[in-house]
Amino acid sequence: MKVETAVLVVSATLIYPLILYYLVLTLNGIRYYLGFQEREPPHELPKVTIMIPARNEGLTVGETLRAMMELDYPKDRLEVLLLNDGSTDETEVVARRFEREYPFIRVINVENGGRGKGYVLNYGMKFARGEVIAVYDADNRPEKDSLKKLIALLSEETPVVVGKVKTLNWKTNVLTRFISMEFMYFQLVSQGGRSLLFKNALIPGTNFVIKRSILEEIGGWDEKALAEDLELSFRIMERGYRILYNPQATSWESEPEDWGVWFRQRVRWATGNVYTARKYLRRLHSIRSPFVRADVIVEATTYYLFSAAVLASDILFLHGVSLGRELNRFALMLWAVVYGIYLFSIYAALALEGELRPSYVLLAPIMYYTYSQAWILVSLKGLDNVRRGAVRWYKTVRTAVIRSVYYPLFGRSVNRETLPLGLRPVIEAEKFGASRRVGELSRKLAREEGLSEEDARAIVLSILSGANVVVVSSRKAERIALKLGLVPIEKEVVKVEPRK
Repeated sequence: MKVETAVLVVSATLIYPLILYYLVLTLNGIRYYLGFQEREPPHELPKVTIMIPARNEGLTVGETLRAMMELDYPKDRLEVLLLNDGSTDETEVVARRFEREYPFIRVINVENGGRGKGYVLNYGMKFARGEVIAVYDADNRPEKDSLKKLIALLSEETPVVVGKVKTLNWKTNVLTRFISMEFMYFQLVSQGGRSLLFKNALIPGTNFVIKRSILEEIGGWDEKALAEDLELSFRIMERGYRILYNPQATSWESEPEDWGVWFRQRVRWATGNVYTARKYLRRLHSIRSPFVRADVIVEATTYYLFSAAVLASDILFLHGVSLGRELNRFALMLWAVVYGIYLFSIYAALALEGELRPSYVLLAPIMYYTYSQAWILVSLKGLDNVRRGAVRWYKTVRTAVIRSVYYPLFGRSVNRETLPLGLRPVIEAEKFGASRRVGELSRKLAREEGLSEEDARAIVLSILSGANVVVVSSRKAERIALKLGLVPIEKEVVKVEPRK
């Protein structure tokens, strides 16, 4: 087959069906946003339990609990459970202060934690007293009226209502602006568009409410799923229930400011997507609605279809540039259609959100060639994780933690030094053991912070290997480790006595 023919086949079979599908979703999303009508909440509001999973969230949990205090919801109908998942920082200390002041806030220490968000939420259900369960992440700031707006749309047919998530730290750098635009685009297309087209939305990881009776009926959260929100969505749709999206119920959250942290977070999502895809594609025949079946297929493979389309579009563009005049024009025209629809969807989302800021408008065209391309690596890594059985939960480092004078330096070092190692962003410390770069960073850290070379080297190796903990020998080293997002363990605690 000639290269020219291959280009046309790829375009016809992969790019255009997918891009047209997303165009249809975008147009339906616009209609959904413009036609959305809110309802008044019921006169007698239900008892709501808000569950907040928290693991080493000492720098953000205070603001989140303060936002819960400010919710426009009767406090005698509200219960907030801060689920402390084995935190080793100030999370429990900060949360206990709120517990002492506000009787509707309770701190629950999760037993045998560290097993993922699904496990923590199931554990919290043992203590929840509300007839409706709401979930917020520990870095969220829901707007005051958000909970009432979610509750207002609950019904027998739609026992789950989800809200919108926006980026709190969008101003920080180019990455956070990309993430902010991605979220606005996703919620217009995959939430608004799907709501009109399929009469269903997807549950996000935060800012949603669900009737307790439905949770109990379906058996709670799947503790093996990394993407527990997507898996829960499919199980609810499988039972014939609807998930409704309220684009006016907004919560703000902090997003990764470092590419390494972003990559690890998105790989976890992609890995969870593959797990969910395998689980539900095997029993697709048991889903009654053909629309839900189609939705499951698309959402279960969205990472890979999107990444394949982006890659095919890249090949199409580069090949078109390299060929003769006749095919060059035709190939570039095909690519321009794809690129044009992409930009239309992004700008439509920005316009509907009232977010046509100069920085967004200028970055949107660049986003296709940078941020979107990174999804190819994310998708491949997620697929590889499931193939190898490397499905494990790891916590996203919070914005407040990674704002350190050293972490950006380490992040850039990781990005450069992992390139020759292929698709493995989390690698063993031993691979850096003899690296001259480690020595340079260790000496710099030791010199500028007054640490021993041993402690400095341990901190550097922990960061470069993607570890969560570090063994250090001094209080000063513990403070520096905390600044850099690590959990310090005193050397004496892990000391092993020699056999006599």
